[in-house]
Amino acid sequence: MSENNIAPKKRIEYREKNVRVSRTGGVSATKTVSKDGYSATLNTNHGLRLHKRLFKGARMGFQRGNFQFIGRYNSGPFNFNISKGGVSTSIKNKRGSYNILKPNYSSFKVGGVQVRGKNAAALQLIFLAISLIINLFKFLWYISITMLWFTFLSLKWIVDFFIGFYKGYKAAED
Repeated sequence: MSENNIAPKKRIEYREKNVRVSRTGGVSATKTVSKDGYSATLNTNHGLRLHKRLFKGARMGFQRGNFQFIGRYNSGPFNFNISKGGVSTSIKNKRGSYNILKPNYSSFKVGGVQVRGKNAAALQLIFLAISLIINLFKFLWYISITMLWFTFLSLKWIVDFFIGFYKGYKAAED
């Protein structure tokens, strides 16, 4: 078996406020200093990053001499990301997220194990399809119950109307 055919290992990491320990990245410590929208972040693995907050969810800056622009926005289950590398949008759920424009950036987590890439995209599509089918059955159930209730109330109103009309007519004759 060649080196290229080795199965990838799962993500193992430990995170705290300023420390992250992972299987692949090792140990890294981070400290951020902010004032008036300007920030400096010192990371033991990535060096110094100077950045400015443009508005909520967007910042630009420099790290290792490279320009960065990162914008993140979320609304409901959708996340929108923009950077100098492009735009992407994803749908999040309790099992991870499915990236619509870049499916290989999807994630799927079950039993404490996170899967990323093509396998995660396939698992997310299966999960989303099952969720859609279940929610479709729920919707049809609620619609049918509502229609039955509406039909029952309509018939009850018609019967009550005719009973009242008949009683009124009989009372007028007497």
